[in-house]
Amino acid sequence: MPRSPASPRASVAQIRDLFARRSLWQSWLDVEAALAESQAELGIIPVEAAREIRAKARVDHLDEAALAADIARTRAPIVSLTRSLAAACAGEAGGYVHWGATTQNVVQTGRTLLMQRAHHAFMQRFDDILLKLADGAEREADTVIVARTNLRHALPITFGFKMAGWIEEWLRHRERFAQAAPRVFCAQWGGAVGAMHAIGPLGPELNRNLAARLGLGHFTVPSRAGLDYFAEYILLLGLFSATCSKIARDLYSMMADELGEVTETLGDEVVGSSTMPHKVNSKIAVHVISLAARLRTQVPLALEAMQPSFEGDGAHNQMISAMVDQACPLAYELITMMDELISGIVLYPERMHENLTRSGEFLASENAMMALAPLLGRTRAHDLVHHAVSTALEQHISLTDAVMADPSLPPSVTPDLVRNALDPARYTGLSHSLALEMARIARTVLAQPIG
Repeated sequence: MPRSPASPRASVAQIRDLFARRSLWQSWLDVEAALAESQAELGIIPVEAAREIRAKARVDHLDEAALAADIARTRAPIVSLTRSLAAACAGEAGGYVHWGATTQNVVQTGRTLLMQRAHHAFMQRFDDILLKLADGAEREADTVIVARTNLRHALPITFGFKMAGWIEEWLRHRERFAQAAPRVFCAQWGGAVGAMHAIGPLGPELNRNLAARLGLGHFTVPSRAGLDYFAEYILLLGLFSATCSKIARDLYSMMADELGEVTETLGDEVVGSSTMPHKVNSKIAVHVISLAARLRTQVPLALEAMQPSFEGDGAHNQMISAMVDQACPLAYELITMMDELISGIVLYPERMHENLTRSGEFLASENAMMALAPLLGRTRAHDLVHHAVSTALEQHISLTDAVMADPSLPPSVTPDLVRNALDPARYTGLSHSLALEMARIARTVLAQPIG
């Protein structure tokens, strides 16, 4: 569906509740009802039975306490659930509940439905952030800041360019999620081991019909041992979490007193430290970093869970269930906090400029080298400027003066030429245009439907 910025966003609590017991039971009932309707459409069970199963396939129609107690006794949730649903149905309809299905068909398809709903909410937040990044890249396209490599000053860039890099990485994640969705959000129906024994020749058509009815894709061979699609989604969330923590770590570091280039909008009532009243600690960036790390811990489990023995086993089914129930709410909490971080960050351009002047002309030494290269050759120009940097540091003089002191310079090299080349504010490369270009691309993507 097209992106609608005005539509309400799910809360973190709502996504957590999506994977709570009652919602999980309802997802299983939704699968049972859709299965009955698909079977009725194909003439496998009576239409009247399917209608009654659909009508009673609501948690509200079941005795939740009795169902929980029965699950505790049987240790087979779907057995207990289908017994309860069958008992709630009038006439002979209850006899057609769970026809030809097995536990994992219902459990995994139900969780996939919940994953899909959580993913839709996730992608809404995802695109909200993308829009804010585009706004920021445009707004800060000319806000000069020092680029750092290996934690040292490198070259002048703009903060808009920095955000443009985040945008392009964000778009790669968006593409990955869109490409994976048809593989990930699939129904898992095929009977006891996936070969559709109980249904026979109508099995493939039932498989397709059920999946379509649920708004999911389907597998041609719905093997219970093929769990890679769950793993793929968790791996993608892990990649996404690494981008979030990378951005948050940059901003967290820029909040340090020694840099002071950004801060978080927290409000006057937020307390930084219980013992040091002067401290205003990060609350949002640190939360993003923590959540992202917790989400990435699910990746090893995903790789383990996709390796069941033979045609499936309970241990790996339990791994999948626990992994999905933890990872999806964690991912949504992470993206919600990421949205808050990007929305609430405040820049201090004056501190950015102050930090830029710490290295001053040295930041544009590459530009001076390239200005001299047509006259001296690139290698000789590099060596000359490199030597001039050492001289400037040793003699506490400007880099311009150190370069001009070199007797090998041709007469065409003037102090103004060198001074202009060493102005860091003029040497931001294509920061401005690239920031605007990535903002434009982001807006173009946002005009398209969410994958």
